[in-house]
Amino acid sequence: MDFIYAIMKNIPISYKEIEKVYRQIKHNLLHTPLQYSHRLSKISGAEVYFKQEYAQISGSFKLRGILSKLYTLKREDFTKQFVAASTGNHAAAFAHASRKFGFKGILFLPNNTGKAKLEAIEHYPIEKIFFGNSSMETEKKATEHANEIDGVLIHPYNDVEIIKGQGTIGIEIRQDLPDVDYILAPVGGGGLISGLSIYFSNDDSVNIIGCQPENASEMYDSVRLNKIVEPSTTPTISDATAGGIEDDALTYHICKKYIDGFELSSEEEIMKAIPFIIKYHQTLIEPSSALPVAALLNSNGKYKGKKVVLVLTGKKIDINLLKDILVKYSNYY
Repeated sequence: MDFIYAIMKNIPISYKEIEKVYRQIKHNLLHTPLQYSHRLSKISGAEVYFKQEYAQISGSFKLRGILSKLYTLKREDFTKQFVAASTGNHAAAFAHASRKFGFKGILFLPNNTGKAKLEAIEHYPIEKIFFGNSSMETEKKATEHANEIDGVLIHPYNDVEIIKGQGTIGIEIRQDLPDVDYILAPVGGGGLISGLSIYFSNDDSVNIIGCQPENASEMYDSVRLNKIVEPSTTPTISDATAGGIEDDALTYHICKKYIDGFELSSEEEIMKAIPFIIKYHQTLIEPSSALPVAALLNSNGKYKGKKVVLVLTGKKIDINLLKDILVKYSNYY
C-alpha cells in the first residue's frame, strides 16, 4: 500500500532501499562481469558493454529478486509451502533457493514450457505442476493455490521486494561503469526494468530503455495506451518475455513513471542477434537476452557516442531452435 501511495503522490522510490537489499543478498550472488563489445561498438558507434547476468547463479538474474523476497520473511514463514510460477528462469532460481534455504516449494509451469528450461530444473527435488498455456494463466493459478493453502507466493515480477532485488543489477553497473548513459534490458512482466529505473531515478544522466518483441509488446502498449492491455496471442521466439501483465501490476505503474523509452524488435532481428553473440563473443544467449542486442544492432546510430550497457539476462535455449537459427542466420553478420 505504501508503495502504490508513493507512486500516486509522485514521490521517487529511494535507491537506498535497493542498496540495503544488495548489502543483504550480495554474499549469495555473483557480481556478474561487464564485458566490452568491440564489434557491437564498431557497428553502433556507441561504447557497448554486456552485463552478463546469464552467468549468475541459477543461470539468470532472477535469483536476485527471490533472495530479496526471502530476506523479508519471518522465521515461521519458512514452515509454510512456497509457491512460484514461471516459464523457466524464475523456476530455476526458485528451485535453487529452495534447495539452499531448505523450504518446501511447489512450482507451477505452463504446459508449453521449453525443453531447455525444463532440463535446467529437472534435477531439483521440487514438486512441479503444469497448468495453462501462457505465463498469465499459470501465474493466476499459482496465486490462487498460495492463497488456498496460506502459502508464501514468490511472484516473478509483481512484488516490491522482487523489484528491489532485480534493481541490484544497477548497483553493479554503476560500480563498474559510473558514467553509463544508457541501459537496455528485456521486458516481460517488468520486474527487472522497474528495479533498474527506480535505482537510477535520481540520476537524469542515465536512461533506462525497455526491449520487447514486436509480437509481444504488452508493457510498451500498456504504457503508450495508459492502461494494461490484454496478452498478445501472436507467437514470439522470446518466450521468457511473453505472456502479459497482471491487472494493476506495480511494474506497470513504475514503467509508466520512470522508464525512458522502449525498443521493439522483429522476430528476425531477435534471431539474427543470437549467432552474432555466438560468433563474436563465443557466448550462448536465449532469445529474451537477444532483445537488447537486436535493438542496438538496428539502432541506426541512435546511441552513437554514448556508453551503453545491454543486460543479457539468461542463456536457456532449446537446441533444436538454436540449430534452426544458426542454419538461417549464422553468416548474416
